[in-house]
Amino acid sequence: MSTIKIPTSFNIDLEFQAADLGQRFLAWLIDFVIKVVFVVIFVMIVGNMKDIFNNEGLSAIFLLGILIPVLLYPLLFEMYMNGQTPGKKAMDIRVVSMIGNTPSRSQFFTRYIFRIIEQPIFFWALLPIISILRSPLKQRVGDIAAATIVINIKTKGSISETIFRDLSMTDYKPQFPEILRLSDRDMNKIKEMLDRALLGDKRLAERVATRVKEVLKINTTLPDTVFLETVLNDYNYYTTVEK
Repeated sequence: MSTIKIPTSFNIDLEFQAADLGQRFLAWLIDFVIKVVFVVIFVMIVGNMKDIFNNEGLSAIFLLGILIPVLLYPLLFEMYMNGQTPGKKAMDIRVVSMIGNTPSRSQFFTRYIFRIIEQPIFFWALLPIISILRSPLKQRVGDIAAATIVINIKTKGSISETIFRDLSMTDYKPQFPEILRLSDRDMNKIKEMLDRALLGDKRLAERVATRVKEVLKINTTLPDTVFLETVLNDYNYYTTVEK
């Protein structure tokens, strides 16, 4: 598998492995089977209602009841399952942006539109296969156009191990703009101390929170661990979301 280095805003390069062609094919196959099962069940449910198919209007409604879910399957699942479809989830792979966070809706939509010319029908299947095999980051054409990559999420170097929090898809409201006076190194140290505190060392959380409040002259009634989490989220917001 190809190794991908994703730079973050915190002076850390995260290493991931690009999902290989075999993983992506098996994920596609699982999703294909799910869609086929859905169609079969749908047809079985309405199959006994033969009179409906004698009515063109009702026939069209039932046809759309099959086509729309099947056609929108990859877009909706990836958009609302954090870059995964059931097939991708089963294969432990995920779509991310080129900076490692969840892609925007426009990126998901761009990937989806390019599926039109990348469907595995006749010789069209050669296009995504050739693209994935020749791309250094194992990207299909839709990935290149959308600036996304598909990674193996079982590999080490998870973004969750850093101070990164993906706030791009939320309406997060920061509370402490003073946090920008701290450095990336400071924030990584706070994250390290918070992780230790969450394992049961409440006194450590109190000491760290008190020190941060003193340095930044912050007055708050938030519990110590909640305050430190908010500090990390605020720093992420100001350095990755607000531009």
